[in-house]
Amino acid sequence: MAGVLVGLLVFFLVQGTSTGTNTLTYSFTKISGDTWLPDFVLVGMVNDVQLLSFDSSIMKLKSHQDWTEKAASHEEWEAHTSRAFQEQNFLTERLGTVMNKFNHSGGVHTFQRLAGCELDDDGTSRIFYRDAYDGKEFLSLDLERETWIATVQEAVFFKQILQASKAYILNSYKEECVYLLKKYLEKGRNTLRRRVRPKVRLLEKKAVQPAGSEVTCHVTGFYPREVEVTWLKDGQGPLEEGVWSGEVLPNMDGTYQVRKTLTVSPEEQERHRYTCQVDHASLGEKIEKEWGTGSHTGIICGVVVSVLFLITVMIAGALIWKKRQAGAKTTDYTAAQTTEQSDASSSSSSNS
Repeated sequence: MAGVLVGLLVFFLVQGTSTGTNTLTYSFTKISGDTWLPDFVLVGMVNDVQLLSFDSSIMKLKSHQDWTEKAASHEEWEAHTSRAFQEQNFLTERLGTVMNKFNHSGGVHTFQRLAGCELDDDGTSRIFYRDAYDGKEFLSLDLERETWIATVQEAVFFKQILQASKAYILNSYKEECVYLLKKYLEKGRNTLRRRVRPKVRLLEKKAVQPAGSEVTCHVTGFYPREVEVTWLKDGQGPLEEGVWSGEVLPNMDGTYQVRKTLTVSPEEQERHRYTCQVDHASLGEKIEKEWGTGSHTGIICGVVVSVLFLITVMIAGALIWKKRQAGAKTTDYTAAQTTEQSDASSSSSSNS
């Protein structure tokens, strides 16, 4: 079962959004067999923001943004709810048919559908449509040839069925999808078009082998997802050799983070200057964080430590001197007071 569920996640992670393009995506999942998951799940998203969901455990279309329902009239929202039930029935039937085609009589199996549309900034639009069985591509739409591609022999039967409804999917479905995407972009513009500046820091790991030191440029807290992180050498780049790039990952607050690590030998570190450069839609100018060369960094650190040490010694000396001066005055005052008392006693004795 674990393999099937991992495949399920991988299938949905493939779909991405490029810069200058907005995407409305509906993902449907139907699961057979005994699992801890709902046997049917529907999720609607614009770009990376979840709009709505429906699953077999609650049997109700749920809004995840306060502006989701505002983008649709009451009648349209009711129509969305009705369609969610229809999709649940349809995928239940489709999964049963596909299992028969593969001669799978029981156990945990999944049928997934990823469908939606994209809208570029210049107004160009297109749809996408992909089916998967047990996490593996099953059937997909080839827009250029306006036909379906059956990835496995068992999918040919379903390709023929979809060919019969090609006109609706390529025209009516596309028109409806783009219409909804535009409404969501308008109602949710404060969320979907927001810009959050990244925070950049360098994390250094000292060399334990002759291979060199590692420094990671950690960029976090940015939105939207698209970001360009580059290592430069003496202001030139981008560097590719010795650079490892991590995946862009989500943060809990809806922003993103990414790491790009550079490995350099001690000799190269001494001779060159390395800079992490970050470009993002929220920035007027690129952010640059310089990683100092080994020799210069050592000199600077040495000077700073020496200055701090001298300042500390001077402050400590001043405090000791001040304390000693205060002690000397107290001694003089006590001695004088004792003398005065002695004189007073002598005078008293004479008078008597």
